[in-house]
Amino acid sequence: MKVGEMKKDYFKIDGYEIEIEDLETKLVSEEKEEDIKKELFDDLIPRLNDLHNRLFAESKRGVLIVLQALDAAGKDEIIKYIFSNLLPQGLKNTSFGKPSDEENAHDYLWRMHEGLPKRGEIAILNRSYYEDIIAPKIYDTLGHLPKEIREDPNIWEKRYEHINNFEKYMDDNGFPVLKLYFHMSKDVQRQRLLDRLENMDKNHEFSFSDIDDRENWDKYQKAFEEMLNNTSSETAPWYALPADNPWLARKIATLALVETLEKINPQYPTFTKEEKEEAKEIEEKLRNNEL
Repeated sequence: MKVGEMKKDYFKIDGYEIEIEDLETKLVSEEKEEDIKKELFDDLIPRLNDLHNRLFAESKRGVLIVLQALDAAGKDEIIKYIFSNLLPQGLKNTSFGKPSDEENAHDYLWRMHEGLPKRGEIAILNRSYYEDIIAPKIYDTLGHLPKEIREDPNIWEKRYEHINNFEKYMDDNGFPVLKLYFHMSKDVQRQRLLDRLENMDKNHEFSFSDIDDRENWDKYQKAFEEMLNNTSSETAPWYALPADNPWLARKIATLALVETLEKINPQYPTFTKEEKEEAKEIEEKLRNNEL
């Protein structure tokens, strides 16, 4: 299928099972990168900005965005190039790494609450509670839990249920959840990591832990596949973005967020009848320099 014929829902995982190797990492496009960028900055981001301004002004609902991927897949870049264009007062960005001792002293969803949106906000979780069903499968990081919990053969099924219920809870309370998984090929990650090592201006983007993750590539792919198949729902579907095409991935994500906000359909608050009368009086006084 040609990219120009695709809709964002082509990348939406909504209640059906996938095999990770069948997902697209790169698409051959007739649409030039410069044309995608022009559409983003001339059309889509202004539309997104208008919707976000209305969301902030109305302050009745919020949106939670979950970004999940291996390093170098494009999570930071979508924040830099797309989300940073939004109203700063109505935007929250929180990154999550390895849990601290304080965080491990609580339930695994506890540390997420600081990053959740208020009404009127779009909140971005750069990595999220999904780390708690991915990293432990690879690095066995559950030693702080009671034995009967960490050795429970159904621990992952229970965590999938917790997360699905949490996302439904968020949606039921006026906070829809948009989940973006950046699906990157191993070779493209190699190229991007080399770029970070060879380019002094990008050295700060490199983390030595990225190599540990890369050495566990196959385990991560299996964990991502299980994540997508067990936590993509009608309420909170995943979008599997072709991360080898960075600007196409950003376009798909922007379209998905525009759709999420259009469903909310936020409106600028208006005066009540009494407020209109009072505002008219104030307007007259200001015009006559009486205030």
